[in-house]
Amino acid sequence: MVFWKVENLPRKQQVKEMTLYVRELTNEEGNRLKKIARKNTDGVKVRRALVILASAQKMKVPEIAELYQLSREHIRKFIHRFNKEGMDAIQPRYNGGRPRTFTPEQRADIIELAQIPPKVLGMPFTHWSLTKLKEAAERDCPTRRRFS
Repeated sequence: MVFWKVENLPRKQQVKEMTLYVRELTNEEGNRLKKIARKNTDGVKVRRALVILASAQKMKVPEIAELYQLSREHIRKFIHRFNKEGMDAIQPRYNGGRPRTFTPEQRADIIELAQIPPKVLGMPFTHWSLTKLKEAAERDCPTRRRFS
């Protein structure tokens, strides 16, 4: 049961969602965005180009969010970023992820061990399982590091 509607409230009490649009695009930017949206194979770039093009056509953030199944917050952040950085904002910013677990020497030792048949090393089995390889690496590798 609804006791009030926004339209029935005094003007000061009416809460309107602020609209956010991308700045006006140059012809070159518009053409580049269309090309990315049509021909690029990177899904992140395509989605970003489509969001910017939709905003340039005066679609509101909630409409874009529903159309492309993205959060409103994500779209707002991206529009602000595009307005600030221009076409550079289309490029994803990968942070590199988790640091490598093993040094190149450790990787080489593990690979070398994995290529040796377990029977040659006197083991009672013919193929490596990950558990058995881990145990052998911890026992036999010169770096003597615990592998987890």
